[in-house]
Amino acid sequence: MKKFILLMLPFILLAFVKVSVNKQTVYPGEEVEFVIEAEGNNVVFPDIQNIGGFEVRGSALSQNITILNGNMHKSISKSYIFFPTKSVTIPSFSVTIDSKTYKTKPIKITVTKPKESKNPDFKIKLSINKNKTFIGESLIFKIKFFQKQNTSAQSIEIQKPNFNDFLTKQISKKKFNENGFNITEYTFLLIPQKAGNYKIGPIHAKIGYLTSKKTPFNDPFFNFTAASLKWINIFSNEINISVSPIAQNSVYGTFKATLQADKTEINANEPVKITLTVKGCGDFYDLPDFKLNIKNATIYENPHKINTYVKNNTLCGSYVKDFTVISNQNIPIEPIEFQAFNNNEVKTIRTNKLFITVRNQQKQKPLTAPTIVKEKIVYKKEINYVMLFLVFVIGIILGILFTYFIKLKTPQNDDIIKKIKKADEKELFNILLAYSNHPKIEKILKNLEENIYCNKNHKINKKEVIKIIKEL
Repeated sequence: MKKFILLMLPFILLAFVKVSVNKQTVYPGEEVEFVIEAEGNNVVFPDIQNIGGFEVRGSALSQNITILNGNMHKSISKSYIFFPTKSVTIPSFSVTIDSKTYKTKPIKITVTKPKESKNPDFKIKLSINKNKTFIGESLIFKIKFFQKQNTSAQSIEIQKPNFNDFLTKQISKKKFNENGFNITEYTFLLIPQKAGNYKIGPIHAKIGYLTSKKTPFNDPFFNFTAASLKWINIFSNEINISVSPIAQNSVYGTFKATLQADKTEINANEPVKITLTVKGCGDFYDLPDFKLNIKNATIYENPHKINTYVKNNTLCGSYVKDFTVISNQNIPIEPIEFQAFNNNEVKTIRTNKLFITVRNQQKQKPLTAPTIVKEKIVYKKEINYVMLFLVFVIGIILGILFTYFIKLKTPQNDDIIKKIKKADEKELFNILLAYSNHPKIEKILKNLEENIYCNKNHKINKKEVIKIIKEL
Protein backbone atom coordinates (compact mmCIF):
# COMPACT_ATOMS: atom_id res chain seq x y z
CA MET A 1 0.00 0.00 0.00
CA LYS A 2 2.80 2.42 0.83
CA LYS A 3 4.48 1.80 -2.55
CA PHE A 4 1.22 2.57 -4.28
CA ILE A 5 0.96 5.89 -2.49
CA LEU A 6 4.49 6.85 -3.44
CA LEU A 7 3.78 6.08 -7.08
CA MET A 8 0.72 8.33 -7.02
CA LEU A 9 2.41 11.30 -5.35
CA PRO A 10 3.79 12.83 -8.57
CA PHE A 11 0.23 13.20 -9.88
CA ILE A 12 -1.29 14.94 -6.85
CA LEU A 13 -2.15 18.56 -7.76
CA LEU A 14 -1.41 21.48 -5.47
CA ALA A 15 -4.39 23.88 -5.50
CA PHE A 16 -3.85 27.63 -5.86
CA VAL A 17 -5.62 30.69 -7.39
CA LYS A 18 -4.32 34.02 -8.66
CA VAL A 19 -5.73 37.02 -10.56
CA SER A 20 -4.33 39.48 -13.07
CA VAL A 21 -5.42 42.27 -15.45
CA ASN A 22 -4.00 43.35 -18.79
CA LYS A 23 -3.67 46.97 -17.53
CA GLN A 24 -4.48 48.88 -14.33
CA THR A 25 -4.62 52.38 -15.82
CA VAL A 26 -7.02 52.91 -18.71
CA TYR A 27 -8.99 55.63 -20.48
CA PRO A 28 -12.80 55.83 -20.06
CA GLY A 29 -14.47 52.98 -21.96
CA GLU A 30 -11.19 51.20 -22.68
CA GLU A 31 -11.13 47.40 -22.47
CA VAL A 32 -9.97 45.70 -19.26
CA GLU A 33 -9.33 41.95 -19.24
CA PHE A 34 -9.61 40.40 -15.77
CA VAL A 35 -8.18 36.85 -15.51
CA ILE A 36 -8.63 34.26 -12.75
CA GLU A 37 -6.15 31.37 -12.95
CA ALA A 38 -6.52 28.24 -10.84
CA GLU A 39 -4.76 24.88 -10.50
CA GLY A 40 -6.67 21.82 -9.36
CA ASN A 41 -8.68 18.84 -10.53
CA ASN A 42 -12.14 20.37 -10.17
CA VAL A 43 -12.42 24.17 -10.47
CA VAL A 44 -15.65 26.18 -10.18
CA PHE A 45 -15.29 29.82 -11.28
CA PRO A 46 -17.65 32.61 -10.14
CA ASP A 47 -20.51 33.69 -12.40
CA ILE A 48 -19.62 37.37 -12.87
CA GLN A 49 -22.23 39.52 -14.67
CA ASN A 50 -20.77 42.95 -13.84
CA ILE A 51 -17.66 44.37 -12.21
CA GLY A 52 -18.09 47.53 -10.17
CA GLY A 53 -21.39 48.25 -11.95
CA PHE A 54 -19.93 47.74 -15.46
CA GLU A 55 -21.36 44.93 -17.55
CA VAL A 56 -19.10 42.00 -18.39
CA ARG A 57 -19.18 42.01 -22.20
CA GLY A 58 -17.46 38.66 -22.74
CA SER A 59 -15.71 35.75 -21.06
CA ALA A 60 -13.46 32.89 -22.17
CA LEU A 61 -12.11 29.68 -20.63
CA SER A 62 -8.70 28.15 -21.36
CA GLN A 63 -6.90 25.10 -19.99
CA ASN A 64 -3.23 24.10 -19.93
CA ILE A 65 -1.79 20.74 -18.75
CA THR A 66 1.98 20.23 -18.35
CA ILE A 67 3.98 17.25 -17.05
CA LEU A 68 7.40 18.06 -15.66
CA ASN A 69 9.62 15.39 -14.09
CA GLY A 70 6.63 13.14 -13.81
CA ASN A 71 4.51 15.82 -12.10
CA MET A 72 1.28 16.86 -13.81
CA HIS A 73 0.18 20.48 -13.55
CA LYS A 74 -3.35 21.39 -14.72
CA SER A 75 -3.98 25.13 -15.01
CA ILE A 76 -7.41 26.59 -15.90
CA SER A 77 -7.96 30.28 -16.62
CA LYS A 78 -11.16 32.26 -17.09
CA SER A 79 -11.06 35.82 -18.42
CA TYR A 80 -13.73 38.52 -18.13
CA ILE A 81 -13.87 41.58 -20.40
CA PHE A 82 -15.43 44.88 -19.25
CA PHE A 83 -15.18 48.57 -20.18
CA PRO A 84 -15.11 50.94 -17.16
CA THR A 85 -15.76 54.64 -17.61
CA LYS A 86 -14.58 55.58 -14.11
CA SER A 87 -12.12 54.23 -11.57
CA VAL A 88 -13.24 50.98 -9.98
CA THR A 89 -11.92 48.25 -7.69
CA ILE A 90 -12.39 44.68 -8.89
CA PRO A 91 -13.71 43.00 -5.73
CA SER A 92 -12.67 39.70 -4.19
CA PHE A 93 -14.40 36.66 -5.73
CA SER A 94 -14.79 33.10 -4.48
CA VAL A 95 -13.28 30.22 -6.46
CA THR A 96 -13.91 26.59 -5.49
CA ILE A 97 -11.02 24.19 -6.13
CA ASP A 98 -11.44 20.51 -5.23
CA SER A 99 -14.30 21.32 -2.82
CA LYS A 100 -12.33 24.08 -1.06
CA THR A 101 -13.13 27.80 -1.39
CA TYR A 102 -10.43 30.36 -2.14
CA LYS A 103 -10.73 34.16 -2.23
CA THR A 104 -9.10 36.30 -4.91
CA LYS A 105 -7.33 39.57 -4.16
CA PRO A 106 -9.02 42.90 -5.11
CA ILE A 107 -7.43 44.90 -7.93
CA LYS A 108 -7.82 48.64 -8.41
CA ILE A 109 -8.41 49.97 -11.93
CA THR A 110 -7.71 53.68 -12.43
CA VAL A 111 -9.52 55.51 -15.22
CA THR A 112 -7.72 58.64 -16.38
CA LYS A 113 -9.03 61.55 -18.42
CA PRO A 114 -8.17 60.98 -22.07
CA LYS A 115 -6.73 63.44 -24.55
CA GLU A 116 -7.91 63.81 -28.11
CA SER A 117 -6.33 61.04 -30.19
CA LYS A 118 -3.87 61.81 -32.99
CA ASN A 119 -4.35 58.60 -34.98
CA PRO A 120 -3.53 59.11 -38.70
CA ASP A 121 -6.20 56.64 -39.88
CA PHE A 122 -9.13 57.23 -37.52
CA LYS A 123 -10.42 60.22 -35.57
CA ILE A 124 -13.62 61.42 -33.93
CA LYS A 125 -14.73 65.05 -33.55
CA LEU A 126 -17.51 66.72 -31.50
CA SER A 127 -18.98 70.11 -32.44
CA ILE A 128 -21.89 72.34 -31.40
CA ASN A 129 -23.47 75.40 -33.05
CA LYS A 130 -23.12 77.56 -29.89
CA ASN A 131 -21.60 77.19 -26.43
CA LYS A 132 -23.90 79.64 -24.57
CA THR A 133 -27.64 79.11 -24.42
CA PHE A 134 -30.79 79.31 -22.27
CA ILE A 135 -33.00 76.64 -20.71
CA GLY A 136 -35.24 75.38 -23.51
CA GLU A 137 -33.17 76.92 -26.33
CA SER A 138 -32.28 74.20 -28.86
CA LEU A 139 -28.70 73.34 -29.83
CA ILE A 140 -27.28 71.39 -32.77
CA PHE A 141 -24.69 68.82 -31.66
CA LYS A 142 -22.65 66.75 -34.14
CA ILE A 143 -20.40 63.70 -33.95
CA LYS A 144 -18.09 63.13 -36.91
CA PHE A 145 -16.21 59.86 -37.33
CA PHE A 146 -13.30 59.96 -39.80
CA GLN A 147 -11.85 56.84 -41.42
CA LYS A 148 -9.00 57.17 -43.88
CA GLN A 149 -9.83 55.81 -47.29
CA ASN A 150 -8.33 52.38 -48.09
CA THR A 151 -8.35 51.36 -44.40
CA SER A 152 -10.50 48.42 -43.38
CA ALA A 153 -12.36 48.56 -40.07
CA GLN A 154 -14.18 45.32 -39.33
CA SER A 155 -15.90 46.67 -36.21
CA ILE A 156 -16.61 50.22 -35.04
CA GLU A 157 -18.29 50.99 -31.70
CA ILE A 158 -18.85 54.69 -30.95
CA GLN A 159 -19.67 55.60 -27.36
CA LYS A 160 -22.90 57.51 -26.85
CA PRO A 161 -22.27 60.90 -25.18
CA ASN A 162 -23.68 61.65 -21.76
CA PHE A 163 -26.68 63.93 -22.42
CA ASN A 164 -27.91 64.21 -18.81
CA ASP A 165 -30.18 67.25 -18.23
CA PHE A 166 -30.81 67.59 -22.00
CA LEU A 167 -33.77 66.47 -24.07
CA THR A 168 -32.19 64.70 -27.04
CA LYS A 169 -33.42 63.87 -30.54
CA GLN A 170 -31.27 62.46 -33.33
CA ILE A 171 -31.96 64.44 -36.49
CA SER A 172 -29.84 62.73 -39.12
CA LYS A 173 -27.01 60.39 -40.04
CA LYS A 174 -25.13 60.91 -43.28
CA LYS A 175 -21.96 59.70 -44.98
CA PHE A 176 -19.65 61.62 -47.32
CA ASN A 177 -16.01 61.88 -48.44
CA GLU A 178 -13.68 64.76 -47.65
CA ASN A 179 -9.90 65.24 -47.83
CA GLY A 180 -9.16 61.55 -48.25
CA PHE A 181 -11.44 60.41 -45.41
CA ASN A 182 -14.77 58.58 -45.34
CA ILE A 183 -16.86 60.56 -42.85
CA THR A 184 -19.98 59.49 -40.94
CA GLU A 185 -21.81 62.44 -39.36
CA TYR A 186 -24.45 62.08 -36.61
CA THR A 187 -26.56 65.19 -35.84
CA PHE A 188 -28.54 65.64 -32.61
CA LEU A 189 -30.94 68.31 -31.34
CA LEU A 190 -30.31 69.13 -27.67
CA ILE A 191 -32.71 71.08 -25.42
CA PRO A 192 -31.20 71.96 -22.01
CA GLN A 193 -33.54 71.47 -19.05
CA LYS A 194 -31.41 72.93 -16.23
CA ALA A 195 -29.13 75.93 -15.84
CA GLY A 196 -25.43 75.27 -15.30
CA ASN A 197 -22.08 74.55 -16.96
CA TYR A 198 -21.82 71.23 -18.79
CA LYS A 199 -19.08 69.17 -20.43
CA ILE A 200 -19.90 66.65 -23.16
CA GLY A 201 -17.13 64.21 -23.97
CA PRO A 202 -14.52 63.15 -24.56
CA ILE A 203 -16.18 60.08 -26.07
CA HIS A 204 -14.30 57.14 -27.51
CA ALA A 205 -14.60 54.82 -30.48
CA LYS A 206 -13.47 51.22 -30.26
CA ILE A 207 -12.14 50.08 -33.64
CA GLY A 208 -11.27 46.56 -34.70
CA TYR A 209 -9.32 46.39 -37.97
CA LEU A 210 -7.41 43.73 -39.85
CA THR A 211 -3.62 43.47 -39.73
CA SER A 212 -1.68 40.94 -41.74
CA LYS A 213 1.68 39.18 -41.74
CA LYS A 214 3.27 36.60 -44.00
CA THR A 215 4.10 33.05 -42.91
CA PRO A 216 7.77 32.11 -42.55
CA PHE A 217 7.55 29.35 -45.18
CA ASN A 218 9.24 29.87 -48.54
CA ASP A 219 7.14 27.26 -50.29
CA PRO A 220 4.53 29.08 -52.42
CA PHE A 221 1.92 26.62 -51.17
CA PHE A 222 2.35 27.95 -47.64
CA ASN A 223 3.12 31.54 -48.58
CA PHE A 224 -0.30 33.07 -47.83
CA THR A 225 -1.33 36.06 -45.80
CA ALA A 226 -2.67 35.37 -42.30
CA ALA A 227 -5.05 38.02 -41.02
CA SER A 228 -5.77 38.96 -37.41
CA LEU A 229 -8.01 41.54 -35.73
CA LYS A 230 -6.41 44.36 -33.79
CA TRP A 231 -8.31 46.67 -31.45
CA ILE A 232 -7.58 50.34 -30.78
CA ASN A 233 -9.39 53.11 -28.89
CA ILE A 234 -9.52 56.68 -30.12
CA PHE A 235 -10.88 59.67 -28.20
CA SER A 236 -12.67 62.85 -29.21
CA ASN A 237 -12.35 66.43 -28.08
CA GLU A 238 -14.50 67.91 -25.28
CA ILE A 239 -17.42 70.35 -25.63
CA ASN A 240 -18.29 72.99 -23.00
CA ILE A 241 -21.85 74.39 -22.74
CA SER A 242 -23.07 77.21 -20.48
CA VAL A 243 -26.85 77.18 -19.86
CA SER A 244 -28.51 80.30 -18.38
CA PRO A 245 -31.90 80.35 -16.59
CA ILE A 246 -35.04 81.97 -18.01
CA ALA A 247 -37.88 83.81 -16.28
CA GLN A 248 -39.86 81.68 -13.85
CA ASN A 249 -43.06 80.04 -15.19
CA SER A 250 -42.09 80.84 -18.77
CA VAL A 251 -41.31 78.74 -21.85
CA TYR A 252 -38.43 79.48 -24.19
CA GLY A 253 -39.42 80.41 -27.74
CA THR A 254 -41.58 82.53 -30.02
CA PHE A 255 -45.17 81.31 -30.35
CA LYS A 256 -48.59 82.20 -31.67
CA ALA A 257 -51.72 80.63 -30.14
CA THR A 258 -55.30 80.43 -31.47
CA LEU A 259 -58.66 78.96 -30.42
CA GLN A 260 -61.03 77.63 -33.06
CA ALA A 261 -64.54 76.11 -32.87
CA ASP A 262 -66.04 73.78 -35.46
CA LYS A 263 -69.41 75.60 -34.96
CA THR A 264 -70.32 79.02 -33.63
CA GLU A 265 -74.04 78.27 -33.16
CA ILE A 266 -75.47 75.04 -31.74
CA ASN A 267 -78.59 73.61 -30.13
CA ALA A 268 -78.81 73.11 -26.40
CA ASN A 269 -76.68 70.12 -25.26
CA GLU A 270 -75.18 69.69 -28.71
CA PRO A 271 -71.40 69.10 -28.55
CA VAL A 272 -68.99 71.64 -30.02
CA LYS A 273 -65.31 70.94 -30.74
CA ILE A 274 -62.80 73.55 -29.56
CA THR A 275 -59.20 73.31 -30.83
CA LEU A 276 -56.21 75.05 -29.24
CA THR A 277 -53.23 75.43 -31.61
CA VAL A 278 -49.80 76.78 -30.63
CA LYS A 279 -47.29 77.31 -33.47
CA GLY A 280 -43.79 78.73 -33.59
CA CYS A 281 -40.24 77.80 -32.58
CA GLY A 282 -39.08 76.87 -29.10
CA ASP A 283 -39.38 74.27 -26.35
CA PHE A 284 -42.74 72.68 -27.24
CA TYR A 285 -42.12 69.89 -24.73
CA ASP A 286 -42.22 72.38 -21.84
CA LEU A 287 -45.62 73.91 -22.72
CA PRO A 288 -48.19 73.52 -19.91
CA ASP A 289 -51.18 71.18 -20.04
CA PHE A 290 -53.77 73.77 -21.06
CA LYS A 291 -57.37 73.63 -19.71
CA LEU A 292 -60.69 75.31 -20.55
CA ASN A 293 -62.59 76.98 -17.73
CA ILE A 294 -66.25 77.36 -18.71
CA LYS A 295 -69.14 77.69 -16.25
CA ASN A 296 -72.27 75.57 -16.61
CA ALA A 297 -70.65 73.28 -19.18
CA THR A 298 -69.37 69.73 -19.42
CA ILE A 299 -65.84 69.59 -20.89
CA TYR A 300 -63.95 66.60 -22.27
CA GLU A 301 -60.36 66.89 -23.46
CA ASN A 302 -58.10 64.76 -25.66
CA PRO A 303 -54.33 64.37 -25.10
CA HIS A 304 -52.31 67.04 -26.86
CA LYS A 305 -50.25 66.29 -29.99
CA ILE A 306 -46.84 67.78 -30.76
CA ASN A 307 -45.29 67.80 -34.24
CA THR A 308 -41.80 69.24 -34.62
CA TYR A 309 -39.14 69.88 -37.26
CA VAL A 310 -35.78 71.67 -37.34
CA LYS A 311 -35.54 75.00 -39.14
CA ASN A 312 -32.38 77.16 -39.09
CA ASN A 313 -30.93 74.99 -36.28
CA THR A 314 -34.03 75.63 -34.15
CA LEU A 315 -36.84 73.35 -33.04
CA CYS A 316 -40.11 74.50 -34.63
CA GLY A 317 -43.54 72.94 -34.89
CA SER A 318 -47.06 72.88 -33.46
CA TYR A 319 -48.96 71.91 -30.31
CA VAL A 320 -52.61 70.92 -30.81
CA LYS A 321 -55.20 70.02 -28.18
CA ASP A 322 -58.92 69.30 -28.76
CA PHE A 323 -61.78 69.84 -26.30
CA THR A 324 -65.44 68.80 -26.54
CA VAL A 325 -67.86 71.20 -24.77
CA ILE A 326 -71.55 70.57 -24.03
CA SER A 327 -73.89 73.11 -22.49
CA ASN A 328 -77.53 74.21 -22.53
CA GLN A 329 -76.50 77.86 -22.22
CA ASN A 330 -74.34 80.22 -24.31
CA ILE A 331 -70.63 79.30 -24.16
CA PRO A 332 -68.19 82.19 -23.65
CA ILE A 333 -64.53 81.09 -23.88
CA GLU A 334 -61.96 83.46 -22.46
CA PRO A 335 -58.43 83.66 -23.99
CA ILE A 336 -55.84 81.10 -22.91
CA GLU A 337 -52.46 82.64 -22.12
CA PHE A 338 -48.90 81.72 -21.10
CA GLN A 339 -45.49 83.39 -20.77
CA ALA A 340 -42.79 82.98 -23.44
CA PHE A 341 -39.11 83.98 -23.01
CA ASN A 342 -36.94 85.06 -25.96
CA ASN A 343 -34.13 87.60 -26.51
CA ASN A 344 -34.03 88.30 -22.75
CA GLU A 345 -37.68 89.39 -22.85
CA VAL A 346 -40.86 87.83 -21.48
CA LYS A 347 -44.00 88.13 -23.60
CA THR A 348 -47.55 87.06 -22.84
CA ILE A 349 -48.90 84.76 -25.54
CA ARG A 350 -52.69 85.04 -25.64
CA THR A 351 -55.31 83.35 -27.80
CA ASN A 352 -58.43 84.96 -29.24
CA LYS A 353 -61.83 84.84 -27.49
CA LEU A 354 -64.64 82.58 -28.62
CA PHE A 355 -68.40 82.80 -28.15
CA ILE A 356 -70.72 79.91 -29.01
CA THR A 357 -74.42 80.77 -29.27
CA VAL A 358 -76.76 78.09 -27.92
CA ARG A 359 -80.29 77.89 -29.36
CA ASN A 360 -83.26 76.60 -27.30
CA GLN A 361 -81.49 77.36 -24.05
CA GLN A 362 -82.73 75.51 -20.99
CA LYS A 363 -82.39 76.37 -17.39
CA GLN A 364 -81.75 73.31 -15.33
CA LYS A 365 -83.56 73.13 -12.04
CA PRO A 366 -81.64 71.27 -9.41
CA LEU A 367 -83.28 68.16 -8.07
CA THR A 368 -84.30 68.65 -4.46
CA ALA A 369 -86.04 66.47 -1.96
CA PRO A 370 -89.77 67.19 -1.61
CA THR A 371 -90.56 69.73 1.06
CA ILE A 372 -92.79 68.45 3.82
CA VAL A 373 -95.07 71.18 5.13
CA LYS A 374 -96.31 70.64 8.62
CA GLU A 375 -99.67 72.17 9.30
CA LYS A 376 -100.31 73.30 12.82
CA ILE A 377 -103.89 72.87 13.97
CA VAL A 378 -105.13 74.92 16.89
CA TYR A 379 -108.17 73.68 18.69
CA LYS A 380 -110.43 75.46 20.99
CA LYS A 381 -110.66 74.37 24.55
CA GLU A 382 -113.90 72.54 23.97
CA ILE A 383 -112.84 69.51 21.91
CA ASN A 384 -115.17 66.93 20.43
CA TYR A 385 -112.96 63.82 20.69
CA VAL A 386 -115.36 61.63 18.72
CA MET A 387 -115.32 64.04 15.81
CA LEU A 388 -111.54 64.31 16.07
CA PHE A 389 -111.19 60.52 15.85
CA LEU A 390 -113.45 60.35 12.81
CA VAL A 391 -111.44 63.08 11.07
CA PHE A 392 -108.24 61.17 11.80
CA VAL A 393 -109.60 57.91 10.31
CA ILE A 394 -110.97 59.68 7.24
CA GLY A 395 -107.61 61.41 6.75
CA ILE A 396 -105.80 58.07 6.70
CA ILE A 397 -108.24 56.63 4.18
CA LEU A 398 -107.99 59.70 1.97
CA GLY A 399 -104.20 59.56 2.15
CA ILE A 400 -104.17 55.95 0.98
CA LEU A 401 -106.60 56.72 -1.86
CA PHE A 402 -104.62 59.81 -2.81
CA THR A 403 -101.37 57.83 -3.06
CA TYR A 404 -103.11 55.15 -5.13
CA PHE A 405 -104.55 57.66 -7.60
CA ILE A 406 -101.20 59.48 -7.87
CA LYS A 407 -99.59 56.21 -8.92
CA LEU A 408 -102.35 55.65 -11.44
CA LYS A 409 -101.83 59.13 -12.86
CA THR A 410 -98.13 58.82 -13.74
CA PRO A 411 -98.25 57.91 -17.39
CA GLN A 412 -95.40 60.34 -17.97
CA ASN A 413 -93.13 58.23 -15.73
CA ASP A 414 -94.23 55.09 -17.58
CA ASP A 415 -93.59 56.84 -20.88
CA ILE A 416 -90.04 57.78 -19.82
CA ILE A 417 -89.32 54.19 -18.80
CA LYS A 418 -90.62 52.90 -22.14
CA LYS A 419 -88.47 55.46 -23.97
CA ILE A 420 -85.39 54.44 -21.96
CA LYS A 421 -85.92 50.79 -22.87
CA LYS A 422 -86.09 51.58 -26.60
CA ALA A 423 -83.52 54.40 -26.74
CA ASP A 424 -80.06 54.21 -28.28
CA GLU A 425 -77.20 55.98 -26.50
CA LYS A 426 -77.84 59.43 -28.05
CA GLU A 427 -81.58 59.29 -27.29
CA LEU A 428 -80.86 58.05 -23.76
CA PHE A 429 -78.43 60.94 -23.27
CA ASN A 430 -81.12 63.50 -24.24
CA ILE A 431 -83.75 61.82 -21.98
CA LEU A 432 -81.45 61.90 -18.94
CA LEU A 433 -80.30 65.51 -19.32
CA ALA A 434 -83.35 66.70 -17.33
CA TYR A 435 -82.02 64.72 -14.34
CA SER A 436 -78.35 65.70 -14.70
CA ASN A 437 -78.13 67.22 -11.21
CA HIS A 438 -78.58 63.80 -9.66
CA PRO A 439 -75.07 62.34 -8.92
CA LYS A 440 -75.82 58.88 -10.32
CA ILE A 441 -77.44 60.28 -13.46
CA GLU A 442 -74.52 62.70 -13.90
CA LYS A 443 -72.10 59.78 -13.90
CA ILE A 444 -74.21 57.88 -16.47
CA LEU A 445 -74.36 61.01 -18.65
CA LYS A 446 -70.59 61.32 -18.51
CA ASN A 447 -70.14 57.71 -19.63
CA LEU A 448 -72.68 58.20 -22.43
CA GLU A 449 -70.87 61.38 -23.50
CA GLU A 450 -67.54 59.58 -23.74
CA ASN A 451 -69.14 56.69 -25.67
CA ILE A 452 -70.79 59.05 -28.18
CA TYR A 453 -68.10 61.69 -28.68
CA CYS A 454 -64.81 60.17 -27.49
CA ASN A 455 -65.14 56.60 -28.86
CA LYS A 456 -65.16 55.04 -25.38
CA ASN A 457 -66.97 51.78 -24.61
CA HIS A 458 -68.57 52.21 -21.17
CA LYS A 459 -71.29 49.66 -20.38
CA ILE A 460 -74.66 51.36 -19.74
CA ASN A 461 -77.05 49.33 -17.55
CA LYS A 462 -80.58 50.41 -18.50
CA LYS A 463 -82.12 48.48 -15.57
CA GLU A 464 -80.03 50.55 -13.19
CA VAL A 465 -81.08 53.74 -15.03
CA ILE A 466 -84.79 52.81 -14.73
CA LYS A 467 -84.34 52.03 -11.05
CA ILE A 468 -82.86 55.50 -10.42
CA ILE A 469 -85.66 57.20 -12.38
CA LYS A 470 -88.29 55.33 -10.33
CA GLU A 471 -86.58 56.47 -7.13
CA LEU A 472 -86.75 60.06 -8.39
